[in-house]
Amino acid sequence: MGNKNESFLINRKLRRRFIIILAVFAVVILSMWWVYQQTVFVNIRSNAEQSIELVENGLMMELDDELSRMTVVTSVLSGSVFVQDFLTEHNSSGYYEKAAAVSEIISKTVYPSIETDSIITITDEGVFDRFTGGISNEACEKLFTEIENGTIQTYSVVELDGANYFCLVGRVYERDSREVTLAGYVVVLSDTAKLRRAMMKLNTVSGIDSSIILDGRILLSTNSELDGRLTSDIGNLYESVRIEPVTGSHLSVAAAITTDTLRYAERMFITISLVSALALAVVLAALYRVISVNMVKPMIASADNMQIGLLQTQISAHFIRNVVDCIEGLAESGDTENTAAAARNLSGMLRSLNEAKEEIHTHKELEHLGYYTELMNIRSGWKYNVTVEMDDRLVEYVMPSHILQPIAENAMTHGMGNKISDCRLTVTGRVYDDCIVFEVSDNGVGMSGEYIRMMQKKLDDAGELEYKERTLDGVAIVNIQRRIRTRYGKKYGLTVKSAPGEGTTVTVRLPLIPYISSENEED
Repeated sequence: MGNKNESFLINRKLRRRFIIILAVFAVVILSMWWVYQQTVFVNIRSNAEQSIELVENGLMMELDDELSRMTVVTSVLSGSVFVQDFLTEHNSSGYYEKAAAVSEIISKTVYPSIETDSIITITDEGVFDRFTGGISNEACEKLFTEIENGTIQTYSVVELDGANYFCLVGRVYERDSREVTLAGYVVVLSDTAKLRRAMMKLNTVSGIDSSIILDGRILLSTNSELDGRLTSDIGNLYESVRIEPVTGSHLSVAAAITTDTLRYAERMFITISLVSALALAVVLAALYRVISVNMVKPMIASADNMQIGLLQTQISAHFIRNVVDCIEGLAESGDTENTAAAARNLSGMLRSLNEAKEEIHTHKELEHLGYYTELMNIRSGWKYNVTVEMDDRLVEYVMPSHILQPIAENAMTHGMGNKISDCRLTVTGRVYDDCIVFEVSDNGVGMSGEYIRMMQKKLDDAGELEYKERTLDGVAIVNIQRRIRTRYGKKYGLTVKSAPGEGTTVTVRLPLIPYISSENEED
């Protein structure tokens, strides 16, 4: 006897268990993936928030530095006695001398830190001087008008010559005056384009935009399409937004991340997960195929061979002895013709059993059936009328071995066993588009409806039953059903129809398996 594990039929029940295991495995993997996905999404959003905060803090520091620098420049110049003297000078000769002194102060103490800013002085009467920068006379006049009208506060943003400037105004008062008298103004202008360039450098993370807001409206942004729009628009356009006010001014800074940027990482994670899931599915499918080809099918084939072996054992134990006794009796009675026929058919039947394979040519199966029915007729005194009608196309196909003979045996020994005469057995075979159909009919005693239902239930459940090594129970049609269902699926197999006193018909449905001849095959 072979390996004990090979003595069990691995049928659809094993496949079902394997599929259940795969399903449980898939559920566990999906659950783990969902938890991991939530964790990843939380981390993505957390990292995005941290990036936004870094950009915002960087912009805040840049703007604070700019304001502080402009404040220092304004304080130095507005507190200088040279600037005070210059703004109150009305004599032309003294004017140029004091203007030179102011220029020297700017060039030596202030200018290195102001780069390309504009520094302008304006007297209380509106006379202006440009010490650095290149804004127009009209722009200088506009500055004085807005300062006089109170439009420009201590710190403002103004539009001059078609460009926006941060504007810081310092008031200059006369020296040695008993009363505080305004002498004029020192105005420092910084082009906002310079700060926009600094903002661009801060945006190291793609998809994050930063903005400077003045009085609820976007003054400038790394996304130029936002310039001039309301602050509320940022919340509508972006997934996550941070806004912080700038101390000592009407300005605020904002940093926001676009929805596409935030969702891009999430979509990438899902895409990678789907690709990984597909790869896992392919691996599992390949694994299932390997298991099916290398384990399940060989074990099924082994089980088929065991069942055929059991059939051989049963025939040897229950049939051959009776046939030999029959041959002996025929020989003693001098019936040489039936003796020779019985010996010939028994020899053919034993040879057929010995050469049994999983699948055989249809004519071999019919030949084996012929050996058996003729032996039964010889033993019973030729009481059986056996009719075999086969479709000529059956020669093109193969079928599982030893399917028809056990069914015929049931019909002859059980269905018609108690009849003395008029025992008719009809075997037909037809080829259809998608299957082969055999019918084995007898005109025996038949079976009750309750018994037929019980029998059909056994046949329906046969594909789910495990084969038992040490029993011969059900070697007949239930065993046949198990072999067919296990190998070909639930679409194929046996059905039984019967009625008391009307005989029984067993229908066998098999797949179309083309016959491929071999040069070494014996006839």
